[in-house]
Amino acid sequence: MKNTKQATKFCAIIMVMMMIMMTGCTAQSTASKAKSTTTSKQATSEKNVTVAISGGSTLLNLDTTIAKGDMLPYELMYEPLVKYGKDGAFEPALAEKWEISESGKEYTFHLRKDVKFSDGTNFNADSVLFNVGRWVGKSATASLSVVNEMANIEKIDDHTVKMSFKKSYYPFLTELSYPRPCRMLGANSVATSGDVKADFVKPIGTGPWMLERCVDDVEMVFVPNPHYYGEKPKIGKLVLKLISDPQSRVMALQSGEVDFSMADLPMESLSVLKTDSKLKTLEREGTKSYHLMFNYDNPLLMDLNVRQAVNYAIDKQSIVNNLFDGLVKPAKGILPSTVPYVNDENNKSYDYNLDKAKKLLAVSGYSDSDGDGIVEKDGKPLRLSLVFQNSEYPEWKVLCEMIQSELKKAGIDIDLQLREKNAYYDAIWKNRNYDLVIYRTYEDSWNPHGFLMSLYYKPKNGATVGWYDKTLNGYLDEVLATTDETQRQQKYNQIFNRMYEQAVCVPLYYPTKFYVFNARLTNIEKAPTAYEGIEWDRLDVTK
Repeated sequence: MKNTKQATKFCAIIMVMMMIMMTGCTAQSTASKAKSTTTSKQATSEKNVTVAISGGSTLLNLDTTIAKGDMLPYELMYEPLVKYGKDGAFEPALAEKWEISESGKEYTFHLRKDVKFSDGTNFNADSVLFNVGRWVGKSATASLSVVNEMANIEKIDDHTVKMSFKKSYYPFLTELSYPRPCRMLGANSVATSGDVKADFVKPIGTGPWMLERCVDDVEMVFVPNPHYYGEKPKIGKLVLKLISDPQSRVMALQSGEVDFSMADLPMESLSVLKTDSKLKTLEREGTKSYHLMFNYDNPLLMDLNVRQAVNYAIDKQSIVNNLFDGLVKPAKGILPSTVPYVNDENNKSYDYNLDKAKKLLAVSGYSDSDGDGIVEKDGKPLRLSLVFQNSEYPEWKVLCEMIQSELKKAGIDIDLQLREKNAYYDAIWKNRNYDLVIYRTYEDSWNPHGFLMSLYYKPKNGATVGWYDKTLNGYLDEVLATTDETQRQQKYNQIFNRMYEQAVCVPLYYPTKFYVFNARLTNIEKAPTAYEGIEWDRLDVTK
């Protein structure tokens, strides 16, 4: 009996010890797993990259046929048939090759056969027909000849389509390469799959990235597309974060909150950022320019002498030296010489000449009768509003104050009107509530024809956004239909010379694009277009 009790006691002790050992093993295993999970999360986090952008977006604005929000998401998720490559050369994208008929009216595209959308469905000829069907009748495509002049699209086979056009327009391929709206969207992106009239519900593309999460006008999170046919991205997540305030972007870079800024930074902050050992910079010579647009509805500005006087009265070289510390170039014509068809013959400038500005105003009957420094005509002072914003372009506030000061020397009173970003764009595109407004040209594949057609051309059933000139309108019609390269150059000479002679705008400066990024980022390679910025799928981070 005694031995039995001792044996029972001994067994109990053994069981308790085993339980303790098992508990210890379990705890150790749990701790090991937790450590492993933490390490894994840290490794993933280290591969995340946050990018500051200035233009927010919403989920529904990621529809390829809606021209709203930042351009970069479109470049990440969606692909074109043809790509706008280095020096403006067209490169294969979803179409591996194409042929153009002698008449210039038929384009046959041979599609890649190894492409899937991010939801796993196949990209083929039906995908192209679906997207072309969605382009028709949308405001974002209203100025596109590739849409307006398309007579028919035909599926030759599963991987061949032919587009037939009413006319021969040289920019068809150019427009097909735009970041939007002519990108390929999956059929399941709409409420009723494949229905061209169905509402957009989610972004599905063939690009290297896909959307994981979108917080409207706050941030968008992208992850690699597992079905992408090309080289897979090297980082785990790409976060696009809206930071509207320019100075906040600078602080976000300095603190490490963001790794890269696609949005413009204050010029005065560049010297500080360049000396920060945690940051690096990359420069890009651009195809963009900044200029003042005139409102052609204003009777005061219908006077050519007034428009020329405004041009002569602004000392662009002084602006470049004193405001931008030589980091930009004073503009000649509306577009820089980095743009196709812009050359010394047609890129003319109104050089600073204050006396000439005053004489032109005097010829038109303006004088300073009361000695207040502002000229009048028929008892009315020459007073103009100048609308601007500074959330996307932080340097514009100081620039517009400088312009105000320059024009006052000529006797022109400028009323500066700082607008919130949406109100600013409404003034340009909706209500034309301005006399002068500072604006940018477009970039890369949009220049020159896309920008000119969008802002300085009056469509049959619409209005001109910038200045309207009947002769200029005719020249733009002619250049689009010109298939001969020599004749096309001559037409562009006519266009740019007409814009200069009629002083339809005030070219100000040609900017240099500065990308600032965290030094932990590697494989930073400039993409062919400024809208894409860099080759995001090649981007990596140091360990």
